[in-house]
Amino acid sequence: MNPIYIKVKKKIQDKINEGIYKAGEKIPSERELAKEYGVSRMTARQAVEALSHEKSVYRERGKGTFVAAKQFSQKNVKSFTQTLAEQGYEPFTHIIEFAIVRSLKEISIKMELPSETEYYKLKRLRLGNNIPIALETVYIPVQMCPKLEQTQYSLYDELERKYGYIVERVSNDIDACISTRPMMELFQLQKPKALLKIKGVSYTTEGEALFYEESYYRSDLYRYQVDIYKRR
Repeated sequence: MNPIYIKVKKKIQDKINEGIYKAGEKIPSERELAKEYGVSRMTARQAVEALSHEKSVYRERGKGTFVAAKQFSQKNVKSFTQTLAEQGYEPFTHIIEFAIVRSLKEISIKMELPSETEYYKLKRLRLGNNIPIALETVYIPVQMCPKLEQTQYSLYDELERKYGYIVERVSNDIDACISTRPMMELFQLQKPKALLKIKGVSYTTEGEALFYEESYYRSDLYRYQVDIYKRR
């Protein structure tokens, strides 16, 4: 027979799964949980500690215990839309900017294109289950994608459907940074958080540089997994 605290833990976890306790929201105190489930405060504390160990909740000193948002995990070459959909979450995109820009010397160097190249600049806030997760800015050479339209859906799918481009390889640099005030507003954060800064070039099956991307991901929500293999 399972200890009583395991049963209490499961009941709290069920409420989290059902959305009764939502990500980022404070759960009842140990005293309130003990009263609700008819157990001792020690049992309620054990249940909460077990949930904390499993990273379903997190504690903030002097404030209480809060529901942790589940991390979305990306592995291999996949679009944001595909990554979230495969994990059972509803992806959504808010377009912040769509314009044609030029004279982007550093980006053109990375793309190995002339400095006067024109690019579509597509800046989008990406969400999963209405939670802001990523801020993406993509630069696509106009010459490669004439008459490209802004899209709220998968850019990978749009480039394949309309132009026949398939992303086969991505060369990224990954750094850590702290959210600025404008990013805190976009990500709906109450205080600065660590972000993953990912920038690099995506290549087609033909080896062409298709677009340059500079994106910021909430590190508490998004995990970027990389497999490294020994060359033979």
